[in-house]
Amino acid sequence: MKDLVLVAINAKYIHTNLAVRSLKAQLPDFDVEILEMSINDPLHRIIKLLLDQDARRIGFSCYIWNMEIVLKLAEVIKKAKPQVQIIFGGPEVSFDGLALLEAHPFCDLIIQGEGEGKLKALLENDDQDGISKIPGLCYRNHAGELSENPETAVVPLKQLIFPYLNVDIDSLNHKIIYYETMRGCPFSCSYCLSSATLGLNILSLDRVFSELDFFIRAGVKQVKLVDRTFNCDLGRAKEIFRYLIKCGGNTNFHFEMTGDLIDDEMIDLLKTAPPGLIQFEIGVQSTAPATLTAIGRKISVSKTEEHVKKLLDTHNIHIHLDLIAGLPHETYAVFKTSFNQVIALDPDMLQLGFLKCLKGTRIRKESKIHDYRYTSFPPYEIISNKYVSAEELYQLRQIEVLVDRYFNSGAFKHSLAFIFGARIYSSPFDFFEAFSCYWEGRGYYDVGKSKEQLFGILHGFFNDHQKREQIGEWIKFDYLSQGNLRLPTGLLDTSPDKEWIFEFLKDSHNIATYLGDFINLAPKKIYTQVKFQYFSAAFLSQLSGTALSTEEKPGLMVFSEAGASIIIQ
Repeated sequence: MKDLVLVAINAKYIHTNLAVRSLKAQLPDFDVEILEMSINDPLHRIIKLLLDQDARRIGFSCYIWNMEIVLKLAEVIKKAKPQVQIIFGGPEVSFDGLALLEAHPFCDLIIQGEGEGKLKALLENDDQDGISKIPGLCYRNHAGELSENPETAVVPLKQLIFPYLNVDIDSLNHKIIYYETMRGCPFSCSYCLSSATLGLNILSLDRVFSELDFFIRAGVKQVKLVDRTFNCDLGRAKEIFRYLIKCGGNTNFHFEMTGDLIDDEMIDLLKTAPPGLIQFEIGVQSTAPATLTAIGRKISVSKTEEHVKKLLDTHNIHIHLDLIAGLPHETYAVFKTSFNQVIALDPDMLQLGFLKCLKGTRIRKESKIHDYRYTSFPPYEIISNKYVSAEELYQLRQIEVLVDRYFNSGAFKHSLAFIFGARIYSSPFDFFEAFSCYWEGRGYYDVGKSKEQLFGILHGFFNDHQKREQIGEWIKFDYLSQGNLRLPTGLLDTSPDKEWIFEFLKDSHNIATYLGDFINLAPKKIYTQVKFQYFSAAFLSQLSGTALSTEEKPGLMVFSEAGASIIIQ
């Protein structure tokens, strides 16, 4: 019989759970198994896998995204196997353990806070006397009364065994690996769970280097560091970047950074990083001074902008910028200003999130001050507050969908750059707002859309605009540049006739000059893999940065999976 089965129900299949691996790593003397699924798996399938386990205990890793399904699983398992001890742990159960035990009698124990030391103590001695001495534990005593043990100091991170020490890393191929070099955060943002604990718990650089080596040697695709403010110690962050740059490899490392703490020395160092090695997520959250003050986020927006621009100019660091809708003092109009200010930096991704009033956070405790209304169920997302209405917030949710599909996808980069640059609308926000109303009016939100349809919808949105032909050319260029050869409905096909194309493809000099990947292939074979299109001289001039034709004649381009070329005629 197994001592313990640790259950992780992730938000997506591609995700992995760091917590259960860290817990298991600290229990080498016990028979522990991990069952990892996602919220998209059928409930009955997960139940069957759990019922097949011969275990004394089943522990669930509880988060806002999986708590609903965890409660269902735990209830079924307890009723099917009453002898199995059900344990909850994780951030979603760390602030109201007694209330959860009272509401859910099928749960036997709740481990609040960091669990490594507590879970080990529980497995070593789980009788009533032993349980009563484990800090942060909520349980039922012999009389059936609820008890909660006081918390004590956390275990130093350096004392914990590396979570992936005895893990078959190949079994996690094509998944995101999560890793931490520190716990805690020096800042006290009111919406963040990290503000609920004081102090930093940090690993030594030698150990960090050794563990980074493990990921690089294993060829892990992506490692996401969950350190809340990775660059809070600037010197330490530079040493880790320097080490990664020296090591190279094919692993992408994702860091959560604070933009204004970056300095010119770090930027110069990062310029030497190979593309794809390092990725940053920088939380701006808001550019409104009153909002930043209210949430306790002491950042310089101007310095953040300056540093982000410099990083983007290097073209080797992928940059995500974050905004949160629903923060204190941020009206719909104020959020619009934040949005326009951040998207003007042209990050690789603009992640628009919505405030979650998480258990244990200051912003939840201040809900009456700001008249917060939020869902009573996870993830406790905001419905409205005294500054922004429910209707406005749900309009922002509609906009967020389009920002993700059109801006964050990168598929419309040139089209959006032209739309924003030509001031087709007063601001990027105004464009997305109007485009959202168009989607709503046409019912596009109600049915899934293919990439081809997304291009067609954007083109259709500008059907009656005076610059529709110019916009249409940029949309067509973006679409064809991604290896698509069949134009979406509504986009004008300006291909030369078939005879001309075959004559062009018969000329070996043309193939060598414009279609180098097709050398020695027959024209018939090349024809099915390329697309020729005429574009206006104005478009080609803007694309290339040079005047290609003084006579204002259309020019020709050829597209393939390998890229696009302007044909000099």
